[in-house]
Amino acid sequence: MSREPADKPWIERAIESPALRAGYASLVTHLLACILLALFLLDTRRPEPVRPLVLRFGPAAAGDAPLADVGMAADAPQPDPPADAAAAPLADEAPAIEEVPVVAIPAPDAPLFDAPGGVLEPFDPTGPPARAVSVRFGSAPRAAAAARSGTVIESGTAAFAMRRGRSRGAAAKARGGSTASEAAVEAGLAWLALHQAADGSWQFDLSGCRCDGACRDRGTLTGSTASTAIALLPFLGAGSTHVDGPYQQAVSRGIYYLVSRMQPTPRGGDFCEGTMYGHGVTTLALAEALGMTGDAMLVPYVRDAVRFIETAQDLHGGGWRYLPGQAGDVTVTAWQIAALKSAALAGMEVPSPTIDGARRFLDRIQTQHGAAYGYRTPAAKPCTSAIGLLCRMYTGWGSTQEPLQRGITNLAKPGPHPSNIYQNFYLSQALIQLDHPVWPRWNARNRDQIVAQQAKFGHEAGSWFFADRDTAPGGRLAHTALAVLTLEVYYRLLPIYREEAVDREF
Repeated sequence: MSREPADKPWIERAIESPALRAGYASLVTHLLACILLALFLLDTRRPEPVRPLVLRFGPAAAGDAPLADVGMAADAPQPDPPADAAAAPLADEAPAIEEVPVVAIPAPDAPLFDAPGGVLEPFDPTGPPARAVSVRFGSAPRAAAAARSGTVIESGTAAFAMRRGRSRGAAAKARGGSTASEAAVEAGLAWLALHQAADGSWQFDLSGCRCDGACRDRGTLTGSTASTAIALLPFLGAGSTHVDGPYQQAVSRGIYYLVSRMQPTPRGGDFCEGTMYGHGVTTLALAEALGMTGDAMLVPYVRDAVRFIETAQDLHGGGWRYLPGQAGDVTVTAWQIAALKSAALAGMEVPSPTIDGARRFLDRIQTQHGAAYGYRTPAAKPCTSAIGLLCRMYTGWGSTQEPLQRGITNLAKPGPHPSNIYQNFYLSQALIQLDHPVWPRWNARNRDQIVAQQAKFGHEAGSWFFADRDTAPGGRLAHTALAVLTLEVYYRLLPIYREEAVDREF
């Protein structure tokens, strides 16, 4: 029996409905009309190109003469570590440095792996230089900085002159460096450049780079701003910036990564990534780059980072710790003080109440009338005392202060610690700042033991890892950066480490 039309399924009746068909046709017609109208109104103008922050380099001013080639020749073999380095008395005097010719720096774009085995070649201080390197700085970035921000940058490249050209070799020769220590610096920089991640960062666990598990002693810390900034400081200390220098590309990528990580807040620009360590070291690195180049593009980042340090200070105790507002500890506080000093000498305004608070914090953790310092409470531990005394120098204690002289002398008596790179990093700065009488002998041992402990073979060649419990979480990356910075103390001396900065307050 055939089904009557009234018994047809509802879907068939709907399809056969003239009204529904007309509705479909109207919908399609309107959709086509909207598409054509949108295409007609579409703006075909090309957008303005976005200029990357650190790739906008100022041209050199006409008539600027190029500076001389950088550093010292690496023509001396590295010494073997003495068997009783930790117990031997300090030498009567530092070994004399031979006349140091102008530099041979390995080319940053030279192949770092040998073809057959994929292993990093050991650094050869007797090998030929890959190429001569010269540095030129123009006045255009500094003029742009003053014009755009209204900030007068008075220190600029002159304050960092010892890092560049023949001044670097002359300062190293005069203040206790050696050809072996300069060779170690260059090998350390080459290792750091090799371990930069593809995004421009450095990571404490060495992830994201070409290491691929070839290096031991990876760090466990996770903050990428802290790791990137601590790795950038040695390049800046040796005269390379995002404007020029033998490692210009690595520094440019690193700075671009750092500024991309800033989190704008009502309290200022936040680079913490979980800890004020990261913020302090990042602010220091950006302030150095600003002071060395006068690049106007860095001004707002440094200014906002300084503002965050100011608002993150513990208002009661005056220090800084991991999180904003926490009661302070001396290590985190030291990085903030260093960053503020460098920023001030790069032209940034640092509020006086912030520095007064830092002095108040140092008063709270001192003992022996200011000759020794603890971590968060009064104590007389060697490492924290070295940090506290250096902070005293940066916050206005003159070189004739009796507790300062007594404290530094007491710390220097045993000689440099055989493995505590963090303590030696701070104490070397304090001794050279004061031009302490024991500096030549103390430095000779410290310099040579650092050089002797540098890895010489395999993928780790050029790096360091010390038996230092305090800095072990930073791993091989942090230890290599601290070792290079310590060997650069003769010429690195940012404005905050210069002798005139000791007697001058913020």
